[in-house]
Amino acid sequence: MTCDLSDFKNIPTNIISGFLGAGKTTVIQYLLNNKPTSEVWAVIVNEFGQVGVDAALLKNDKVTIKEIPGGCLCCVGSQSLNVGLNRIIRSVKPQRILIEPTGLGHPKKIIDLLTGEFYKSVLNVKAVINLVDAKNLNNARYLNNATFVEQSKLADILIATKRDTYSEDDINCFFKYAMSFQPEKIEVTMIEQGRLQLECLDFKRLINYSDESNSADFSRNHSHQHVESEMGNESDREVLQGWEMLQGMSEGFYSVSWKISNLTVFNKNKILSFLAQLRNETGVERVKGVIKTNKGWNSMNLTRYDSEILSVGEHTDSILEVISEKLLALKELNAILLKCCN
Repeated sequence: MTCDLSDFKNIPTNIISGFLGAGKTTVIQYLLNNKPTSEVWAVIVNEFGQVGVDAALLKNDKVTIKEIPGGCLCCVGSQSLNVGLNRIIRSVKPQRILIEPTGLGHPKKIIDLLTGEFYKSVLNVKAVINLVDAKNLNNARYLNNATFVEQSKLADILIATKRDTYSEDDINCFFKYAMSFQPEKIEVTMIEQGRLQLECLDFKRLINYSDESNSADFSRNHSHQHVESEMGNESDREVLQGWEMLQGMSEGFYSVSWKISNLTVFNKNKILSFLAQLRNETGVERVKGVIKTNKGWNSMNLTRYDSEILSVGEHTDSILEVISEKLLALKELNAILLKCCN
């Protein structure tokens, strides 16, 4: 899509990448809550799942959030990114843009697009920031995952996000991992509670930021397949209007997402018990949602290591997403979720 953006020059733009559960949403929430009040920011969120969980979690009345769910910008969504970015620039006139790729995405094509001829004078792409959870660096399933490794390779800044939960071994593994890359990162650090210093956003991007041949090969071979299906039980749809379930798959991972009308209220104790049990299932990488409960609206963010439950403001719908390495029993999960209603 062509669009005249000649009136806009050198908008600071940050890519904040990281694998599933690395803490991207928490970091961006912190940045938005601490941004200069006089500055206009915008955020583009790309999600693997179908219902836009991260965009809901980032909801901020003072910042425009654009969600592009159901795919990976680096593979199939360049046009979607183009369109969304152009609209945000023209309508919001942002003084900074944050872009959060899906945790299963390779950011090279996004970098190429944002630094290409079309946006060359419009955007000022800063250092690429990649987040990791150091607890995963002793696990071959992450270290042998091409997406996980390439995200770190392409980063100018590498950050371990959960310092307060790390053992001494985790810390040593992180710094050893960070120092293994060439060229060296311009910043390697650890943070907790998402507290990324705003100064990092203005670090300059390295020109030689990756092994071009490896990244190019990865991009050519990186593809996505997404499958959608509605909830299969007609009687359940009649009982709970506005109850929708979607599924997707890509790169050996599966997603199950629910979008449920706010007329449905969940019992908080029951839903938390269900999600805690689900988080411990073999292969489940992440459980995220914004749920209307009998105790108010809550955001719920669980990985195999961490669990964060927070009170949040009212949303249009309850949304929930599960990402797993194995195909989940959808009908069984949906039946259990139905029993969690108040």
